[in-house]
Amino acid sequence: MFSFRDFSKIPQISQKIPNFWLTAARKCSSSSKSTQYLSYDRDPAPQFFSEKIQNLLKSLTRLDLDKIYRRRTVPKNEVEYKFLTTEHVQKEIEDGLRRARKLLQMPPVVQVKEAEIRVVSRDPGLAHLHESDLIFTDITYGLDDFHRKIVVRKVDGSLETVPQAVRKRLNQLYFPMEGRKIRLPKMFEPELLRKCLQEEKYEFILDRLTVQFEPYEREFHEISSETFLHINGTREFDQLRSTRHFGPMVFFLACHRLTDNLLLDSIKRDFLLNAVEVIELQCLLNNHPLPAESHFRELRKDHTDRKVTQLTREIEEKLGKTEEEFKQDQICLRILREFVKNNGQKKAQLELALQAHEEAAEEKRRILEGLKTAHGIN
Repeated sequence: MFSFRDFSKIPQISQKIPNFWLTAARKCSSSSKSTQYLSYDRDPAPQFFSEKIQNLLKSLTRLDLDKIYRRRTVPKNEVEYKFLTTEHVQKEIEDGLRRARKLLQMPPVVQVKEAEIRVVSRDPGLAHLHESDLIFTDITYGLDDFHRKIVVRKVDGSLETVPQAVRKRLNQLYFPMEGRKIRLPKMFEPELLRKCLQEEKYEFILDRLTVQFEPYEREFHEISSETFLHINGTREFDQLRSTRHFGPMVFFLACHRLTDNLLLDSIKRDFLLNAVEVIELQCLLNNHPLPAESHFRELRKDHTDRKVTQLTREIEEKLGKTEEEFKQDQICLRILREFVKNNGQKKAQLELALQAHEEAAEEKRRILEGLKTAHGIN
């Protein structure tokens, strides 16, 4: 089924709408290029969707239920109380974990796609039959918006495919997506976008971005790139941790080898295993060998056969780490030191952070050993 619009009957918008969208796209593009726009030198989709990369990104995101289910400023923000049996409580917990994992589903990272503009035919006999262009749209339900047939009959009689901006507008007219605007939202204009970034409203920007643009659109890549670079500059990584945008951000930073600030943040927050995962991710994405590979193999060993007494468990809970986790941290520190020595761009800061963490961990280990000796635990 095809539908067409004759803009000659509404002359007040016949010229403005297509031009507006092209202008809006340029505005959006210039907003990102005014700082620095880092693009992918190849299609990132095959790596992003690989099972190993996905597992690393999910682990780095960290599933924090308190943050995922925090109260938000939305119209319906209610708390429901239920009286449940133990079995029902366990079922609710499992359902809550499933919903949380679904909420953390990452927006895909794919290559930029542009709608190809080509001349389908030229028919001088149809020239100047209308005062404006006629756009024909295939409105068959269920078609992919990017591949939906949309053509324009120009005033000179030529039949051409439409640019991406016009295609997107017509798709939104015939098949409106909830939350998406036909006009470019003001917040994505250069000045207002900079203001949002300065106010560190990163999650709000990225949430709105995923609604307004498709992941293959150039504007999506440019604005997300600018946002990720700003987060890297302010080191406010924790704002996106336990959100659906943390994985794509780490993927972007690792692809461009800009992980030093993220490593610093992970070390200071005592997320050493996450810091090692960042290193592994960067090496995989850039085809570099893993530093201290034997230590990586040691980390992957299964240590679930460890048996502990109730008293030992209580002591470890007070310190916040188990004896096994202290050993794991020692291996992580060796890997981090090797990476910083050979690949770190901010060696001085990273070495100081590692030294401070090592001293704090050593103090905790001494306390753990002292408490175990005092209670007669070997």
